[in-house]
Amino acid sequence: MKKNVLSLLLAGIMVFSLVACKSGQSADSEQESENSGNGTSEQAAETGGTSEGKTDLVIIITGTDEVCPVIEQMVLDKFGDKYNITSKTWDESAVEQTVKTAASAGEQIDLVQYWPNQMNSFTSAGLAMELTGYMDDEWRETFNEGALEIGTYDGILYNVSYNSVYPMIIANTDILEEAGVTISNQPTWDEFIEACKQVEENTDAYGAIINQDWSCWLVRNGIMQAWADDEKLDAFNAGAISFEDPKIIAQLDMIADAFNNDIFYPGGEAALAVPLDQTYAAFSANKAAFLFMVNTVTNDALKSSEIENYQIIDWPAMGTNPTNPLLGGCDGYFIPTCAQNVDGAIELMRYLTSPEVLTVRAEYGMIPTAEIGDSENINQELMESISRCVSQVYPTEIINIDADLAQYLMYSMPANYIYDKDSAIEEMETYRKNAVGE
Repeated sequence: MKKNVLSLLLAGIMVFSLVACKSGQSADSEQESENSGNGTSEQAAETGGTSEGKTDLVIIITGTDEVCPVIEQMVLDKFGDKYNITSKTWDESAVEQTVKTAASAGEQIDLVQYWPNQMNSFTSAGLAMELTGYMDDEWRETFNEGALEIGTYDGILYNVSYNSVYPMIIANTDILEEAGVTISNQPTWDEFIEACKQVEENTDAYGAIINQDWSCWLVRNGIMQAWADDEKLDAFNAGAISFEDPKIIAQLDMIADAFNNDIFYPGGEAALAVPLDQTYAAFSANKAAFLFMVNTVTNDALKSSEIENYQIIDWPAMGTNPTNPLLGGCDGYFIPTCAQNVDGAIELMRYLTSPEVLTVRAEYGMIPTAEIGDSENINQELMESISRCVSQVYPTEIINIDADLAQYLMYSMPANYIYDKDSAIEEMETYRKNAVGE
């Protein structure tokens, strides 16, 4: 019988509405790591051969959040006697190029962690395997309603989700108290900016800090929340509304103003180039009151920053749409067409989405998309606070209409807009027009 993970974790607080977004997990290094648990052979993996009588299995599934090495070790312990497992480091900025380069060179990569809603760059190039035929009823029944739709394109399943993701904020309440600031768990953008200004006026801290890989969430949430209703939002997400629309310009100006007014640590251009580890260090040193975060790595952030007194704050409402749509979605796994051990990849994918593994993820503060087991190690209070906006996550985003537009919004914004507003609008509008054939 299908189990809804929120009913297991939160006693029925809310129901998942799984959709599209970007996970916040990123790696600090592009170095490929070779894990030799129970026999790993880099040479065999590159040639697609075998070593020690075992089949090679090449995976890119391990990011830098705290649970990743735990999950990888579980994989090595379970499958190390059956496969020569080569685990390559997952790097947010390089994973797409790594897979595409391997496919061009005929190199083996069997299983990859990637975002289900952003598979268009692989599906459009014929670089992702169809998984529909492997998803039998027994496996399908373990997933929450809607969890598999996010990785389904034109009726074909390409990516299997395992984790629900959306952005939020951690507040250092010691700094807020010093500044005389009180803020609700669900502020508007204006209320958030006003709180940041009060912090900067009354303390030595900056208002907020965001790491360089997640700054694009400001723009992506901003343009998603530019519209007064879901009908207009759907039209925009389908590419039917120009990026030159005044509502888009107003949202982008609002975000640029926050950086131009030094709301973000450490001020100036440097505020757009803060690595994740430095955001933790600065937050730990009381240099900013608000830390922009992704719900799935909140547990890591709290441990790394060693902040004892904190408040979990929802993403500030940046528009007037009563549904308050939120950018978000899932992490997932797919099999590239350059895979040479498809059976092994499917076996591993089923294990990675099993109750055994997903229960461990829940214990680390993540929000699994399929059934989990019972555990006394789940922080119920934290789980509630980092999952209360799941129902706001919207099922579509404009990045899905074009891979080039997705890359631009994810890796070039908001910096390009801040430095050259007209050029940024022109580039996004060109991508939109190309995608819809205008």
